[in-house]
Amino acid sequence: MVEQFLKYIHNEKLFHSSQRILLAVSGGADSMVMLHLFANAGFPVAVAHCNFGLRGSESDGDEQFVADYCDQHNLLFFHKHFNTEEFAGLERISIEMAARDLRYEWFDELLDQHPFDFLATAHHQDDVIETFMINLSRGSGIKGLSGIQPKTGRIIRPMLFTNRTQILDYCKKFKIEFRTDSSNLETIYKRNLIRHEILPLLEQVNPAFRKNAMKTIDNLHETAQLFQQRISEIKALVYSEDDQGVMIHIDKLLNLNPLRTILFELIREFGFQAEQIDDIIESLTRESGRKFFAEEYRMVKDREYLLISPYQPRSEKIFYIDEACQKISIPIHLSFEIIGMKTGFRFSTNPNIVDLDLDRLVFPLILRHWQEGEYFQPLGMTGLKKLSDFFIDEKYSIPEKENAWILASGNHLIWIVGKRLDDRVKITPNTKRVLRIRMVYQ
Repeated sequence: MVEQFLKYIHNEKLFHSSQRILLAVSGGADSMVMLHLFANAGFPVAVAHCNFGLRGSESDGDEQFVADYCDQHNLLFFHKHFNTEEFAGLERISIEMAARDLRYEWFDELLDQHPFDFLATAHHQDDVIETFMINLSRGSGIKGLSGIQPKTGRIIRPMLFTNRTQILDYCKKFKIEFRTDSSNLETIYKRNLIRHEILPLLEQVNPAFRKNAMKTIDNLHETAQLFQQRISEIKALVYSEDDQGVMIHIDKLLNLNPLRTILFELIREFGFQAEQIDDIIESLTRESGRKFFAEEYRMVKDREYLLISPYQPRSEKIFYIDEACQKISIPIHLSFEIIGMKTGFRFSTNPNIVDLDLDRLVFPLILRHWQEGEYFQPLGMTGLKKLSDFFIDEKYSIPEKENAWILASGNHLIWIVGKRLDDRVKITPNTKRVLRIRMVYQ
């Protein structure tokens, strides 16, 4: 098995012999064999063990077992206790998901804080098949069905060349001790139900089921690579990016088939779900304004584009600016300067700098987001204009409208920050003092 182990590492380019690997070791047969293989191959390693506190003294026994092994073999040992049930309750997720999130967050911390290049987990072929079955039951796409990958970021899985039967045979041959997790026998967990009940039934149908399943998964993995190559080409065609986020060109998108699959692949990385796709497609030929939300992102159907940007609820906080104020940095950077009016004074034409008649202002000035139904008198016009109409004329996107700041004096809107001044506070021949406001980019 050592030969197969080394060949797999080489073929998959998992790491170089000079790099340091942190091994995730539970004490079970899978991870103890992985630890044994790394030691036999002479790779420099350390060990990390998670105690999830789910099985009382049994969990503590696992930790002590791994600690003793590391002590006997002079291996650096990291361990951490987690209150998994409490975390699962707070996050409203399953125990399995809570354990996964907790351990990988800790593993990331260890990799950041210590000189390790990769974390190795002991996933093997049986895990691949079980994950395939779980994802199949959920209605996964090709990526979910293409198996656990040998390498993902800083995580490597050097045991994917073997299966559980071969691992147990190796333990027997080399007298490798390991701990048995009693919870692995409980079929209340999806993975255990598949492992102990569903897969044996499928093997009754076809004794070669596991072997054939791995062939299918390998084929799907190669198909997924071709698929992702095509998706990358489509991204280059329909994507644009600016400081607001990602823009997907609707006209170009509508010419693509199969639209549903392509659109999901374009937006899944932002956290949008397959269940949202039909509603998003329906919005493509309708009026602007429809919004869709993921955990950290928002998508807006806006004229020619689907706009995807990081989402935080808009603050309705109001900021007050006194006459003596010289600069502010929250919520935006502005500087303020009072200038005496002199012959030959020329007001700024830069949209990020405005000159106002100080004596026409009512302090404190108010900085806030705009509100529906507001009016102002754009510089150079004699009548009032609805602010929402101004945004339409200026082709503001929905996110740009939502993020626009306005400066008000008393009940009057006097400046759409960075865009247009109100005519009622402009410099005139009668102006004696000028308030110059500059928008500062950091």
